[in-house]
Amino acid sequence: MEDNVSAVAKLFREIQETVRKLQSVTSGNITVMVDDMSLLEIATTGSNSDHVLDFLHYCHTLSSESNCSLVILNHEDIYASMERPAFLLQMVCLADVVIKAEPLASGLANDVHGQLTVLNKGISNSGRGSSRNKLQNFQFRIKENGIDYFYPGCRS
Repeated sequence: MEDNVSAVAKLFREIQETVRKLQSVTSGNITVMVDDMSLLEIATTGSNSDHVLDFLHYCHTLSSESNCSLVILNHEDIYASMERPAFLLQMVCLADVVIKAEPLASGLANDVHGQLTVLNKGISNSGRGSSRNKLQNFQFRIKENGIDYFYPGCRS
């Protein structure tokens, strides 16, 4: 159990150290990307899963303090049957942008393979600090060497 906790802590320290080193040698934007957050949840099974949630909070704080971007891929279907969906809810709460890829609600189609829902959370500059969320829907088609994105009904 402690090995899982120390491994997650060690991973964060390595990310933190790398970000600090990169900041000293580059003026460009730094992006921290976690390819599959659900694997950390799986790796720490048997220990307190709050350690992965702590890792998420530490990464979020690091990205805020270091003015870098944090991109996390998560597979929602892994959490669909969980009794405790706090982890997924915390990810959505901390995110500035949430992108959800899913199949078409109407079923399969030859020219459209799925849809993306993009929620861009931001703060308006109206002086009151009110929040504004922008929700956009796109459809996509997977090709051999890429993906086409388009608004529903606008495929060319």
